[in-house]
Amino acid sequence: MIEKSFLNKIIKNPYLIAKLNFNQLILVFREAVKLFGEENLILELKSKNLQDKVIVIGDLHGDLLSLMRLVEIIRLENPKYVIFLGDIVDRGLYQLECFILVLALKIKDSNKYYLLKGNHETLEVNQNYGFYQAFLNRFKDPKKFNQVLAIYNALPYCVLLNESLLCLHGGIPEDFNAINRLRGIKTSEVNLIYENTAKSLLQIMWNDPKPNLKGFTESFRGREIKFFGEDVFTDFMRENKLDYLIRAHERFPEGYKWFFNERLLSIFSSANYRSMLTPIPASYAIIRNKTVMPKIIS
Repeated sequence: MIEKSFLNKIIKNPYLIAKLNFNQLILVFREAVKLFGEENLILELKSKNLQDKVIVIGDLHGDLLSLMRLVEIIRLENPKYVIFLGDIVDRGLYQLECFILVLALKIKDSNKYYLLKGNHETLEVNQNYGFYQAFLNRFKDPKKFNQVLAIYNALPYCVLLNESLLCLHGGIPEDFNAINRLRGIKTSEVNLIYENTAKSLLQIMWNDPKPNLKGFTESFRGREIKFFGEDVFTDFMRENKLDYLIRAHERFPEGYKWFFNERLLSIFSSANYRSMLTPIPASYAIIRNKTVMPKIIS
């Protein structure tokens, strides 16, 4: 059992995470795996109070300063739920710190904080974009990374909020019935249905919206990954009886971008992506009383 004082300490000062040994991190990893393993692949969250707020956070990619600012915003706004859309690690300067901080928040208040699986919550992507090597440089033993992979394998893919708003990392799958078919299935049971849902799960993590496009078309991102246009997006939303979709996965000069008659919001919460000298604004979203409001982290 993790002491609450330990969690409070690293939440208050995440830079202390760099001083933790692996035995201390194992406690965090194992507790997080247990919590995620009890969740469903499609999280269904409801709020009866129209004044309740929900905060949605996009890609962080090791940007600890933006994450710390978001933690302060969460403290001030006091939302009912906080949803991280994935891509916590890779590319940034403080990847492990961001990852452990998000896990600490989840462990401390598991009914408030939720983390979804993004395309960077996989071994292959981590090996190509930095987190795996950074982890190996610090802890020396590749087998220790299995603790991280256990978390990745237990993460949910979507949040369905009040049955009318969908949060995910990438985009809509070609199979419009995928969301319904994934409902009620525990993350720990994903291997039992993976063969029949692998393509949809991949597309939920990787697909991108594209204006002035019809249907689904091939993407530069890889095999079976798609761009999707407003026509299929509208059909998907109608089929699933949804009003809004919030996703991450792409960065924009403005910090966020609306698509498709302002029914799809794309946010990105890392300001110093790839440690760029000219950062873009980091964004997040607040949902309140069926209204979706993009915000810039000031």
